[in-house]
Amino acid sequence: MDIQHYLFVYDFAAIIIMVLLAFLSRGMGEALKIPPFFRILYGAAFLILCAFIIDTIRRNIALPLPLSFTMVLRCGAAIAALLACLRYWNWLFAEFIKLKGGRL
Repeated sequence: MDIQHYLFVYDFAAIIIMVLLAFLSRGMGEALKIPPFFRILYGAAFLILCAFIIDTIRRNIALPLPLSFTMVLRCGAAIAALLACLRYWNWLFAEFIKLKGGRL
């Protein structure tokens, strides 16, 4: 089973999740007066879309570009999205820990 044939499903799922989190984080940021870090999530979704397009072109016209290039794009986008989400949603972890009595 070649992961490249199914990678587009993961790409579109990640894009939808990042856009949804950006939309939710935008509302959260406006309420909490946080700088617009939600734009990082839109940028991460765009990077994943670019990786998908590059993979599609590479596969269809035999572009001599290694798969690791697009995987690095996806990994960078995931790390950036994680950091942006932690900036907006870190209060949720504090509430969860407080609810559990300090134990995870």
